[in-house]
Amino acid sequence: MFGKKKKKKKLPFERFETLSANGTPIEAINFALTRNDDGSPRLEVRTPDVCEALHYECVDFELKTSVKRVTVKAKFKEAINEKHFKVYVFDVEDYSQFFI
Repeated sequence: MFGKKKKKKKLPFERFETLSANGTPIEAINFALTRNDDGSPRLEVRTPDVCEALHYECVDFELKTSVKRVTVKAKFKEAINEKHFKVYVFDVEDYSQFFI
């Protein structure tokens, strides 16, 4: 009844490791899967500068984290210039994730 208090095990945080587009590694600030107003899936990739690897009609992304690998096949929609970075918006055609 009055035994030792058990410590909770903390789960490790999921850390971003690499992101590649069509097999080319890219430097990205953020990689977010969201939804459009009509409910279709959308992908936003934020980069510090112009990224030539994202200037294609269809792009195959591979994101590796410390816990999983995410693959996304997407079609280019638009590019937005913001103050200190560039946002590339894609329509998602196929999505899958694999736990390591």
